[in-house]
Amino acid sequence: MDSGMSLLKNNQETVFYNNLKDMKVLEGRKTTGSSSKFLNIWEIESHFRCPIVGAILSVEKHQAILKKCGYNTKKMKSYEYHQKLMSMLDDENTVSVKTNNYLHNQARKCMKEIDGLSETEIRKKWNEYKSTGNVGPMMFAIVSREGTGDELLHDIYGEVHMLAHANMTKVFSIQDQLVKTQSLLKREKKTLVRKSDEFKSLGKIRKTEIRRLKELELENRQLKNRLAKAEKSPLTGQNAEPVVTHLEDQVCELEKTARSYKEQAQIHQKKIQRLQNELFSAKNENSVLNDELQELIGTFSSFTLPEVPDLENCPPGCSHNDCSSENCTQYQLCAKRVFMIGGLTKMKSYYKEIVEKAGGEFDYHDGYLKNTSANLEARVKRSDVVICPVNCNSHNACLAVKKICNRYNKQLKILSSSSLSAVANALFNPTNEIVLN
Repeated sequence: MDSGMSLLKNNQETVFYNNLKDMKVLEGRKTTGSSSKFLNIWEIESHFRCPIVGAILSVEKHQAILKKCGYNTKKMKSYEYHQKLMSMLDDENTVSVKTNNYLHNQARKCMKEIDGLSETEIRKKWNEYKSTGNVGPMMFAIVSREGTGDELLHDIYGEVHMLAHANMTKVFSIQDQLVKTQSLLKREKKTLVRKSDEFKSLGKIRKTEIRRLKELELENRQLKNRLAKAEKSPLTGQNAEPVVTHLEDQVCELEKTARSYKEQAQIHQKKIQRLQNELFSAKNENSVLNDELQELIGTFSSFTLPEVPDLENCPPGCSHNDCSSENCTQYQLCAKRVFMIGGLTKMKSYYKEIVEKAGGEFDYHDGYLKNTSANLEARVKRSDVVICPVNCNSHNACLAVKKICNRYNKQLKILSSSSLSAVANALFNPTNEIVLN
């Protein structure tokens, strides 16, 4: 079989080089001076056009050129793009001109590099580009250059032809590897699902083992106590020895079983350690929130909110936009805009309820400045009272709020706590505020 393949390969190479010889690659080529002239795509030998176009133009570029020239490419396949374009390169036309312009644009750098060089220097340039795998632009520059020698053209055609065979082999090899990789990925996904189910099962087994381990430890302690009592008992000689031996055997057996369960429990413990850490983190966070909530509930239970103001029955002179009537029962918050920055975001609705039940308007900011205070400044500017709890804000945020309030002469109350009682006292007790250094 190997000899047959070798013979076929030799025959193919013989046919290839005979065809190359018949093509008269060198016909019409003459050496020019130091300044080179480069031919158009329809002026070079026809057998060079296909490898040049295939090496430089992508499938998308094939389609784009044909589409610009008025061809309907929607129903054409990718290889039909190439067939149609190649059929138009025998003479000068709309398709060949656009293709030629793109090829010259891509090969312009290479043309400048070989312009005026000798055959030996051009061959070195070709070998450099061939080693990188990007042979298209340099191949077009050399082939389209008037005066390129017969031997160099012959070598370039042969090397490109064999390089195409090698690349085709690599393509099929990569496709084969891709199929194998996809199959392996599919198996790994199934393995992941199976291991996930095993992990859940291990969690249940671990709970059972821990419960059994506790039972064994209790039984072991009981047997040790019985053994200690037996050793202190008045039994001696032949009567005491069987009892003690039996208890010692039981203790050893239980200790062995307990060690086995401990080892298994340690293995399972490592597998679910991450879940325990996440659970601990969640419990800790919930504990902190619960403590804060209990504190708020405790302070709020002893605090009585003001009655909801009857804005329709406010005395004359109360405009609700700039209340100045000392006879108004809700003088402190009537129509005032209260802006709170910081505090617990989850308690926002409760803060809002305190302000609105007292006849004011409530605005809230979570305290995260996000590299700009423009939005914060605008909201402070349209507010009447600004509340800033220091325990839920950074020191820089509090200082920024204080500067803005001083700039626009706004009333600022900086609180030591974000609890409901602290917020309510700050609103209804004008002296309850802290000065920020």
